[in-house]
Amino acid sequence: MKLLKFHLRYHPPGIVLEYLQKGIVKNKDIDLLDLNSNSDTKAIANELYHKELLITEDVREQLEQCLETLKKRIEHEGPTGKRFYIYKTLHTHVLPLTNVCFDKTGQRCLSGSYDRTCKVWDVESGKELKTLSGHQNVVYAVGFNFPSCNRVLTGSFDKTAKIWNAETGECLATLWGHTGEVVAAQFNSKGDYVGTGSMDHLAKLYDSGTGAEIQTYAGHTAEVIALQFDPNEGQKLITGSFDGTISLWDTRVRDRVGVLRGHSGEISSVQYNWDSTLVGSASLDGSARLWDARQNTCLATVASHSDEVLDICFDWAGQRMATSSSDCSARVYDVRAEFKELAVMKGHREEVSKVCFSPAGGCLLTSSADRSARIWNTNTGNCIQVLSGHQGEIFSCAFSYAGDAIVTASKDNTCRIWR
Repeated sequence: MKLLKFHLRYHPPGIVLEYLQKGIVKNKDIDLLDLNSNSDTKAIANELYHKELLITEDVREQLEQCLETLKKRIEHEGPTGKRFYIYKTLHTHVLPLTNVCFDKTGQRCLSGSYDRTCKVWDVESGKELKTLSGHQNVVYAVGFNFPSCNRVLTGSFDKTAKIWNAETGECLATLWGHTGEVVAAQFNSKGDYVGTGSMDHLAKLYDSGTGAEIQTYAGHTAEVIALQFDPNEGQKLITGSFDGTISLWDTRVRDRVGVLRGHSGEISSVQYNWDSTLVGSASLDGSARLWDARQNTCLATVASHSDEVLDICFDWAGQRMATSSSDCSARVYDVRAEFKELAVMKGHREEVSKVCFSPAGGCLLTSSADRSARIWNTNTGNCIQVLSGHQGEIFSCAFSYAGDAIVTASKDNTCRIWR
């Protein structure tokens, strides 16, 4: 085995070893989830040198430089980091927007709308690249196939999902089979599967190449409104339902492999952490829960919000979890230390519908029915910046992968880019 080069992985922090083995180029990921501004990069390099056979004496200095670059990237985004300014307002949707997302490079973004279309935008110029037309009702779920981002997935109230060519706008496949609105849709990490969740109480698995249905996942007794593949292998799937439960599925078998019970109200959001060992859930019962994904047990329950919990997310390192609520606040918890509450974000005047961490984890982004989005310091809970200007409630928001841009989507029929 021969090491060819190091690759930096910014989010979550890590390095990728590209090496040659028997004439075949392979990659090995090394997670550095605890890397922060106080880390001793020489000590980490020394530890990796003794642990990894591929890392030899002659590349130690290069390894230290890579670790320093990673460390500076995290430091750069600290509480006093970048301020965001309105860069572009994207018009052309004729009805309110639903969900938005960036591609991996941050050069394109998607927007779904009640006008039955999904649009692909050029972030730099603000120009519309493609309009993906073909759905017969609201386009609710939108997403790219990471990391290549050459295909787009849409889920619609017309009871179908569609796969599109991101460059040409051509519809490559229509995913049939649901008898209710499709409100959740996602590619798995390898891009070979698509998962969908629907108001018909079912989730389905499709071959993303052919559009053929592979599995129908039955077991929920109410609408399936949240779905996520595990971030690494893409062979596990979680679904959240209005029946108050979270189901765990394996793409290789039809029957569910686990059920997480304990919430007394509808599930509003579910998410895996980075290594898929934990599941976070938010519920309209006013609580959020942390679950062990392997043991199917509840590790912690927090009920510090005074109203429905609407959204949940982990930071990239999987060490903290954030929640947003109808009580106009967001909260951050440490998932490693008895679910300790780290910060409370108060300032929105109406419900906070969406929450997401910046890629390096120093900031939290929230969107609200009060027509604003806000950026918060995740350590102190202080508001760093208010992103105002939308004329209607903000349904969705997202950071770009590099953390240098934000997109917000509103009931005012516009999408805004902040840089």
